[in-house]
This record gives sequence, C-alpha cells and structure tokens, in this order.
Amino acid sequence: MKNLKNILIFVVTIILANPIYAADYKIGYVDLSKILNESPAAKAAQKKLEQEFTPRNKKLEAKAKKINSQKQKLEKESDIMSKDQIESLQRKIMKSERELKRDATEAQEDFKLRRRDELGKIENRLKEVILNIAEGGKYDMIFTNADVTYASDSSAINITSRVLKKFNSK
Repeated sequence: MKNLKNILIFVVTIILANPIYAADYKIGYVDLSKILNESPAAKAAQKKLEQEFTPRNKKLEAKAKKINSQKQKLEKESDIMSKDQIESLQRKIMKSERELKRDATEAQEDFKLRRRDELGKIENRLKEVILNIAEGGKYDMIFTNADVTYASDSSAINITSRVLKKFNSK
C-alpha cells in the first residue's frame, strides 16, 4: 500500500511538472499543402505535367469519340445491316472500348508516377529548407500538416510563410 502511494505521488508530480518543461521547447508547424499549391516550383511542375500528358489525353478523347460514333452508327443503321455486319461492328466496338479502357488506365498510372517524381523533387528541396530553418531558428520540433490535425494560421508556431518565402528564393 505504501508503494502504491509513492507511485501515485510520483506520477502526479510528473504530470504536474510536465507543463513547466514544455515552455522551454520551440515548436514550429508547416502547412505543406499550402506550399505545394502556392509555390512557383509546384505550379511549374504541374504545368510541365499538363504539357506532357495533354497530347495523350487528346488521343484518348479522339478514340472515345470514334467509339461513340460507331455506336451511333450501329443504332441508326442496324435496321438496314445484316446480322453479320451488326455482330462485326459490335465486336469492333467492344474491342475498341477495351483498348480505350486499357490505354486510359495506363495513362493514368503513368501520370501518377510522373507526378510523384516531380512532387518528390519539390518535397526533397522543401525538406532541406525546413531543416535549414529548424537549425537556424533552433527549433526543437517542426510538424507538418500530415502530423497535425489543426494549427491556426495566425499562431506563432506556424512558420509556413517563412518556409514558402525561403523555398521560393532558391
């Protein structure tokens, strides 16, 4: 019983003393999504990806239009077509739809990979900037929005604008 009392006193003392030590920490917060949305580097990467994938997307749209025109032809002319012609056109449409779906999936996967590559380069530079600010500002800890549920924009710990300014200057 005496040990339990001593343990309880020790735990209460630790809990009560903890806020005293917390005042000595310097903590920062960075909103990565804001930086990725507002930085010229991220906007340039997005534009580069759009230019790279626009021709491919236009080809996919052209294939989709061709399939739709074949479907319309089948609907309009099925009365005057033979059974073999109808079946042939239906097979051709189904084959084209499968190819379109496969090509669209492949294009989407390629886009995701390229986007991840481009954003990875930006995130690596961003980490360097954050580390430089952390070391220069003698921060004990810096959180990102991946780790924090809420942080006020007007809070003194939110250093997003400093990071964005330094990131853009590189």
